[in-house]
Amino acid sequence: SEKFGMHHLLAKDNKKQEIIFSEGETKALTKRHINKETCFKFDYRVSTHQGKPCQVANYKINNRVVAQKLRFSDKTFKWVGSSTDVGLFGQHLWRDGGKMIVVTEGELDCMSVSQSQGNKWAVVSVKNGSQGAKRDIQKSLEWLEKFESVIFMFDMDRAGQSAALSCASVLTPGKAKIAHLPLKDANEMLVQGRVKELID
Repeated sequence: SEKFGMHHLLAKDNKKQEIIFSEGETKALTKRHINKETCFKFDYRVSTHQGKPCQVANYKINNRVVAQKLRFSDKTFKWVGSSTDVGLFGQHLWRDGGKMIVVTEGELDCMSVSQSQGNKWAVVSVKNGSQGAKRDIQKSLEWLEKFESVIFMFDMDRAGQSAALSCASVLTPGKAKIAHLPLKDANEMLVQGRVKELID
């Protein structure tokens, strides 16, 4: 596994210094069927924080970690660093513009779609699930508009589909598309081995 232990200092308001927690290792998320290569590409790590096991989603600007979203086993989350400064999860990986980009509701779904496409095509995730999705899309709107098609692949529940519609309304008419899946979300499609349907 790729192990590391370091702290980045982030200047905030030119006065306050905030330490970004960043210890962990890159390894496969076996329960989620997400392989090590995918986790390495997105710099998604497994670690502990204050004695609790967690997963660490690194949010970057110019390949520098600016914020981290910690996901705990009880499905609670904690942000470390400045989450307001960063764009979408994975945004730093892709060039500006292209034929198509997929936007998911969470980091695990993002990596599931990317892995299903051989980690070659643009996939990103909103930062805070369906609740803050429209705000996240508005913040990264200029970047998203450079793609010919923007596909929102959110959860199939009411909250996810409602958020997908709200996000689609922000983009230039005709640019946004909304994906419909036979299972709850992209990761469940991956876990159930329904990768071909996910790509279709």
